[in-house]
Amino acid sequence: MDAFNSEKRWTEKFTGVRGLAWLDSNWAGLAVVAVAFVVAAAVSWRKWPDVVIDFGLQLYLPWRIDQGAVLYRDLHYLAGGPLSQYFNALLFKIFGVSFRTLIFANLAITGALLVLIYRRFLAAADRWTATTICLAIVLVFAFNEYQVVGNYNYITPYSHELFHGLVLSILAIALLSDWVNKQQIRYALLAGFCFGLVFLTKPEIFAALAAGTAVAFILSCATRREMDFLVKSAAMFLAAAVVPVLGFFLFFLRVEDWRASWHATAFAWAPLWQTPVAKSPFYLWCTGLDAPAFHLRQMVIHFFCVALLVALYARLYQRLAGLGSKRTVQLVLLIPLLAAAGWFDWLNCGASLPLLALTACVLLFANYQRLSGEQEMTLPLLWSVFGLVLLAKLGLFSRVWHYGFALAMPAAVTAIYLLFWLLPGWLDRKFDVNPRPFRLAVWLALMVGFGILFRDSETWYVAKTFAVGQGGDRMLAFDPQLNPAGADVRLGLAWIEKNVPREGTLAVLPEGTIINYLSRRANPTPCLDWSPTVLTVFGQAGMTAAFENHPPDYICLVERDTSEFGVGYFGHAPGYGVDLMQWIGKNYQPVYLVGHEPLQNGLFGIEMLKRLSTRRPDAVENFVLPNAALPR
Repeated sequence: MDAFNSEKRWTEKFTGVRGLAWLDSNWAGLAVVAVAFVVAAAVSWRKWPDVVIDFGLQLYLPWRIDQGAVLYRDLHYLAGGPLSQYFNALLFKIFGVSFRTLIFANLAITGALLVLIYRRFLAAADRWTATTICLAIVLVFAFNEYQVVGNYNYITPYSHELFHGLVLSILAIALLSDWVNKQQIRYALLAGFCFGLVFLTKPEIFAALAAGTAVAFILSCATRREMDFLVKSAAMFLAAAVVPVLGFFLFFLRVEDWRASWHATAFAWAPLWQTPVAKSPFYLWCTGLDAPAFHLRQMVIHFFCVALLVALYARLYQRLAGLGSKRTVQLVLLIPLLAAAGWFDWLNCGASLPLLALTACVLLFANYQRLSGEQEMTLPLLWSVFGLVLLAKLGLFSRVWHYGFALAMPAAVTAIYLLFWLLPGWLDRKFDVNPRPFRLAVWLALMVGFGILFRDSETWYVAKTFAVGQGGDRMLAFDPQLNPAGADVRLGLAWIEKNVPREGTLAVLPEGTIINYLSRRANPTPCLDWSPTVLTVFGQAGMTAAFENHPPDYICLVERDTSEFGVGYFGHAPGYGVDLMQWIGKNYQPVYLVGHEPLQNGLFGIEMLKRLSTRRPDAVENFVLPNAALPR
């Protein structure tokens, strides 16, 4: 084990560099991560969000809250609890209302998260492992885009509740590991406060953290057996957890009755009360339940291939096989592995994560007491349980893209820790496998994968060159020749700026709240999103009545394909906006069209409608400026 843990000697052996102080520093790895962080941020700068779908709410809600609106009462929102939107509203109040404010806030949070993870895995493993884990987060999860819709990254997440909940949960896991190891109640107190904050984000994050918390208390009970300490710690943990929940309850109680206040505080859990939401085609696809046999087969095949490669290279690098000490042979053996890594479809590498995370949990539980005296084992164990349970939201369709940018990240870290640190040590002890060349093989394969995924993301970002918004709100959309959404949105914003008074009201249907935010025109109704899921929870009749009772001055219809939810176009499919569109047809007149007629044939376009005063005009203003004339 001395050879396995001596990273300084490993560095000298494999790099040929001796005596460089910066290589000996524990912070050298973090410097490498920092360079990757800056590069990843630079090549994706302001390209992270989608200009129509989802992210507009993450800007509009804190802006309106900063103006005095009350979440859930004045603003319908389904993606999570109240914590993140009020936190972002506080940022807007302090630093000003702009997209830039959220960019730098999320960059700072992501940077702090990386420092925390690096330090913890430096203590639990070594510098090489901690660096590799952080590089995975930067190059695969934090900044990337793997499909036409953005928002699945840490800088512009489709739901800040998911991002904030993930960060707070990881902080709570670190504090719980300190509580188990150091037996100081203050760590339970701080972890409990984080636990309460996570309750105010998203249920799936809270459930995973609850599982990690339960394991922490079981570990403490099994290893310390000091019931008085456990009881006091549990009491402090629960008391601290109640504080943020009670704080938001009292905050809402200022303007609502106690029932509505509690409902708003716990609103993150609302979708769980609406069982039809989980039965929609979209969520069946998200969890892999639309094709369970296929996803189970992929999971088993991917895990079997990883296990086969581990067994093969473990056998090749056994010292008794005579290859464990021959450097030239070791390097030659890497050629087929790297060739396979270059051929592999890394976008679907998440399929094996559930079984890899389960394997890590089993090994950590089995070896916890024996190894905890030699190295930090509590954090990896709690982390592995947290990551495994968090994968449950993905069901059988585990993936690193889409929702996996947050839900699969902890399990991916667990897999790296397993393959790069835990398994080499176990193979060294049990089968006399030389851990150094084995780890080098794993690391090189991972670097190939990270590089391929980063390159794939860059192929999407390189096409985002078209600016939408100005100043601090500037964001880059796809070139209009590839996707006209950005250009059409910019033309629509220019028309709104010229024709809609500052105090005028605007509703965007069925989705596209970013137009409200960028134009700084408020929606007079609480109905900001007309997706089928939102209609299931809030009720279509009530949402339609809100428009009838508080009609906006203008309505903006934006193309949105909702076939993924198993319904047709908004306003055309039975039970999906037909009543509202009929009411709009009687009370509004079309005044501007850019691109194609929206909600008709899948071609993107935006149509502006103005509330009728006395008569309905016969013509529709329909023009598109050439690119050279677009406002910049």
